[in-house]
Amino acid sequence: MLEPDLAAALRSELGTEGLIESGADLRYYASDRCKGDWPVAPAAIALPSTIEQVQTIARLCSARRVAIVPSGGRTGLTGAATAIANELVVSLARMNRILAVDPASRLIRCEAGVTVQAVQEAAAAHSLSYPIDYAAKGSAHIGGSIATNAGGVKVLRYGLTREWVQGLDVVLIDGECLRISGELVKNNTGYDLRQLFIGSEGTLGIIVGATLKLCRPAAATLVALVALANDDAVLELFTRLRAGPLTLSAYECFDRGCYERVVDHRTRASTKPLSELGDRQVLIELELASEAEREPTRDALVELFELAVQDGLIEDATVAHNDATARELWAWREDISESLHPHTPHKADIAVPIGKVAVFLQRWRKAVGEALPGIEALVFGHIGDGNLHLNLLCPPELDGREFLARCHQFDSTSYALVRDVGGSVSAEHGIGLLKREYLGHTRSAREIALMRAIKQSFDPHGLLNPGKVFLPA
Repeated sequence: MLEPDLAAALRSELGTEGLIESGADLRYYASDRCKGDWPVAPAAIALPSTIEQVQTIARLCSARRVAIVPSGGRTGLTGAATAIANELVVSLARMNRILAVDPASRLIRCEAGVTVQAVQEAAAAHSLSYPIDYAAKGSAHIGGSIATNAGGVKVLRYGLTREWVQGLDVVLIDGECLRISGELVKNNTGYDLRQLFIGSEGTLGIIVGATLKLCRPAAATLVALVALANDDAVLELFTRLRAGPLTLSAYECFDRGCYERVVDHRTRASTKPLSELGDRQVLIELELASEAEREPTRDALVELFELAVQDGLIEDATVAHNDATARELWAWREDISESLHPHTPHKADIAVPIGKVAVFLQRWRKAVGEALPGIEALVFGHIGDGNLHLNLLCPPELDGREFLARCHQFDSTSYALVRDVGGSVSAEHGIGLLKREYLGHTRSAREIALMRAIKQSFDPHGLLNPGKVFLPA
């Protein structure tokens, strides 16, 4: 609960509808998709509509030493957007305007509460593309995607969000608004503060606006779904594809169990694209420079597949014949998360060197079998950039609380295996509350000390998203 004078000042600035102090919306705005063993306990929810209102909120909270949790679309999986100790949640949901699209510069300016999908659609209206893409794009906010440096399914081709941020508007805890870089392509004038805020999880400032780079969309794409026997075959096929002249934009892998869960979950009738399933399936997308390249590229891909069949790599494959079929093939990959949701999965979002994917998965699956008998382990992810989504599914006969307790205990084993292959304990969703104790598996003690010093410089009283990223000192 807010102190009465602060609540009154916020209502005066935001209006009565701009401050939520009770009801179901408190929890709705104060937590993300991560189900941790921490409370959801916000003081209130502030819903500013302008940068000036965010600045006023920051000044009011700074003066009273009230902590702030910045909130976007809350699609994250680490608790980074969760209020646990009477903080004021500042939701950017009402700051959702596309401000300008400049086709000549291939830039788009928008407020932080715009969804990723809305940015994509605004770019498409000018025959341009914002290529960062993932299943939650319809609800994920641009501000949140920048704060977590989101990846998605086409990092292999287009990189992370970081590569597409030209400029930022950020409100600091004292209420000042930094406008960083903006429309400049070249600006070598000291430290690039923009990069500090990207991936900072709201611990250094509140991202309120962004200028994003755009590009030409692919003239056409070619999509295929392939069944393979094991992880070694997945990596070998990836190596062969990258060695050739084809432009690979996505290489997504998922276990047989993921495919089967999608089949079980779907209520609509659907034709199974593969006559034979492998233990692993791979969704491949190739980017074409023109529609005229489609048939020659299809022929080259089929020839590559035929050689792989002869070598025992591929068990079955299908290539989409049109855009509708391509969308259906993509749906087998994109529907996985929703299909696993009823099984209350315990998830881990990690990254390992691409060449060590098979070694890591062999060790991880073996460890699950030894430590968690009876619990199904399923994996899907972006093999082209080493990002794996590890899922442990709760058996129907096991109590949910016991399941989570056993999984949390197993986390130390999972993240130790990640550390041992030189991987990262977080690939896409950041550290948040969930992975603080494992930060040292990926970052050295010196790196963590420097990051703490940066945090102290921007937020000396620890008011911005407190408790996230670092364990209490």
